[in-house]
Amino acid sequence: MVVAAAAVASCSWIACGTNVDLGGTADAGEADGSQSAEELVDVCEPCATPSACPMGATCVQIAGKNTFCATVCPSAAECDGDDTCELVRTTTAETIRACVPKVGACAPAKAPVVDSSVVDRCGGLDGPTLASVCRSCDSDDQGCQRNGCYGGWWCNTTLQRCERPPATCPS
Repeated sequence: MVVAAAAVASCSWIACGTNVDLGGTADAGEADGSQSAEELVDVCEPCATPSACPMGATCVQIAGKNTFCATVCPSAAECDGDDTCELVRTTTAETIRACVPKVGACAPAKAPVVDSSVVDRCGGLDGPTLASVCRSCDSDDQGCQRNGCYGGWWCNTTLQRCERPPATCPS
């Protein structure tokens, strides 16, 4: 896989509702080795459709119902040492081979820290431990957080959608 282990370790992991565009590129073709640092971070990032994933990746189910971007791997050579090339189901109901974390799930996003303490609310964003208005998953889904998101993502209470945790939060 083109993604370095450090980039994979820093990935965020939570999805928004199924009708939300999480960004990324419109192309989902083969990797050409020219991915930007921003695109590399988007691998193993929550997604709703393949168009939300960087080039060379598509939106697949990892860890139950949750969907994340994963690099397509016709051979295992596309995967790095932290991933394995496995048969997975895409959001378009296809079965393909994609690089998925050997641990079976994407690492959760890291919460912001203020004065050396992890915070659970930042402005209009509710952290994973707070009950909130987002509904990207159901409470009976594996990995569903109290805020209605998964993968460490935070609930934007204004937009009622999940997003990456803020990098910083004003104290």
